Amino acid sequence: MSRNAYDWQFGGAEQFTFNLARALQDQGVRSVVCSRVPELLRSCHTRRIPTFRNLWLKNETRRRWLFPYYLLAPLLIAQYAYLIMRYRVDVLVLGSRDDQIFGTMAARLCRRPVIWIDHADMKGITAHRLRFLGRSYYSTMRHANRIVAVSESERQKIFAHVPKDVQSKFVVINNGAVRRDAQPLTRPKNSFVITFVGRIEADKGIFDLTEAAISICKNHSQAIFWLVGKGIAEDEVQQRIKAAKLDDRIILLGHLDNVYEALDASDLFVYPSHHDASPLAPAEALLAGVPVIATNIGGIPEVIDDSCGILVEQGNPHQLASAIAKVMTNQAVLRSLQTGAQRKSQAVDFDAIVGDRYLPLLMEAIND
Repeated sequence: MSRNAYDWQFGGAEQFTFNLARALQDQGVRSVVCSRVPELLRSCHTRRIPTFRNLWLKNETRRRWLFPYYLLAPLLIAQYAYLIMRYRVDVLVLGSRDDQIFGTMAARLCRRPVIWIDHADMKGITAHRLRFLGRSYYSTMRHANRIVAVSESERQKIFAHVPKDVQSKFVVINNGAVRRDAQPLTRPKNSFVITFVGRIEADKGIFDLTEAAISICKNHSQAIFWLVGKGIAEDEVQQRIKAAKLDDRIILLGHLDNVYEALDASDLFVYPSHHDASPLAPAEALLAGVPVIATNIGGIPEVIDDSCGILVEQGNPHQLASAIAKVMTNQAVLRSLQTGAQRKSQAVDFDAIVGDRYLPLLMEAIND
């Protein structure tokens, strides 16, 4: 299986690749992870999952143009053919654009089935069919045995650009999360802890959350906000928090190797993202039994409903603050959502999803 991204990335798509390889390995299926992402490779090594460090052009501009693709195409196809023969691969699971194009070409030469995993990239690529990259992607897509969309919302966006003979290849499998044991962080006495996990960037709604958090903290003395993650907006967020003199109550925790250290000590989880196909963080919160307040966008409503959380408008910090206050000040609402989150956790358990959905999909492709 493959997933490539920039060196600094280890987001939901990269973690998905590691978790899929690990879950399949636990069920007796040998996997080889093909990537150049350092953290993904390191994670695989800790679990003794075989890896293959492949050739991948990091420069987005160079990847976009015609000449380098014609120049490198034989080499990129050859590396996948080598990988297939060296590891006796039965099926390829391809999770990023370049790998899907050249991995599928190699699979055709070696007569191996292919499954594509879309991590919200496909809708943008298929919309540009007149470019060389779009044409290559579109033509190789027809040779995938199955294409996994991580939400029904994403599938419908892709269907706007692909014909019906390709649409029949799609199947929806929502993302899940992996529960990890953790030592919960120490929380202030008599506090109500609201946690965010994600990139500290504008498109994750971090400025909406900052505004809502400042409002909540000024009106509710028990409120504590933990912001878990790193990103380019950290300095600006910190400045706004300091200007409000709330840096002891709205705290940037940075990156945590195990997010359950924060989630297991939290009362509520917030995720005000502006666009997401099927985000990992809300599923992690549900596995911890924590209710979720999230934006009503993308695939989020397919996971979060009124039994386990509250959905709010994108880019509306006032509505976000109102939803947080509703849960924080009403014990009956909080207990009901906590119960719903615990029940919902079974549906977002990634290992169960692999056993119930991905393993049969792989066997179907091999036997097709």
